[in-house]
Amino acid sequence: MLKENFIDRFLHFFTANLGAKIISCIIAVVLWTVVLGSRTVEITKEVPLEIITPSEVTTANEVPDHIAFQLSGPKAFLRAIMDRREEPIRVNLAGVKPGLVTYRFFPENIHVPIGVKVLSIHPTAIVVKLEPIRRKEVPVQIDIRGKPPEGYRIVKTEVRPPQVRIKGAETRVDAVSEILTKSIDVSDLKQKFEKEVVFEFTQHDIQIEGPAPRVVIDIQPTSANYRVKNVDVRVLSMHHFTLSEKNVTVFIRADSAHIKALDRSQVYAVVDLRGKPKGNYTEPVKVTLPEHLGLVKVVPEKVNIRLH
Repeated sequence: MLKENFIDRFLHFFTANLGAKIISCIIAVVLWTVVLGSRTVEITKEVPLEIITPSEVTTANEVPDHIAFQLSGPKAFLRAIMDRREEPIRVNLAGVKPGLVTYRFFPENIHVPIGVKVLSIHPTAIVVKLEPIRRKEVPVQIDIRGKPPEGYRIVKTEVRPPQVRIKGAETRVDAVSEILTKSIDVSDLKQKFEKEVVFEFTQHDIQIEGPAPRVVIDIQPTSANYRVKNVDVRVLSMHHFTLSEKNVTVFIRADSAHIKALDRSQVYAVVDLRGKPKGNYTEPVKVTLPEHLGLVKVVPEKVNIRLH
């Protein structure tokens, strides 16, 4: 009885919707024949390469980022492979000690459908040199390109802090005596420049530990092309005061467009005597300007003040 039920179900499976199943089989065979019979082409498929090393060991030589597989097969299949995003080939060296390791690649490193052949692999093998990771402090050198515009000069360059901590393969770190910033073009700079350092690495896989330092290039005008007369001197003090000079003349360097747009209220001179007791003082005058104006000098540079 059970045997008869099984046979009935088996026959029903094949006979139910028999027409649709026959048509589906015919379509599948036709499609498969068309694909296999389509023009055979060759392509190169690159697969990412990832090297896994122990935590305190790293690669000390150049290794490729990708492995290239030369493939041959039906155009339809190869088009799908070219559009496919590949998972990287992971070379796990996590348990390997420092030294040289050879790793070979095989057709099995890439998944291809039936009908596609792997013709060649490049490279067929890689040699990985493993070294302990080393760290050390090195000075930072600023690479300056060009010269400031006419009438301006560089008065000081500074890196804060002046050293950085680098890490990488032992032999590569040993070869680094200093680290150079990327070129900084000063040909258009007319005022103090400060930004985070961007480095120009010449050694493979050297990394910076900790935050990047900042580079400061202090640019000041060397000669004036404009002057602002009768600039009021402000005295900062809790006492009454008497000034020898109530006004000063400020010599600046600036573009004509900035001069035309200049608001005189943005130019002022200050003498700071806060916290000073009553008495007579000779103090330098500090001038505040909009950032696009360069201070050359102030006349007079110092004023006599009596606090009373």
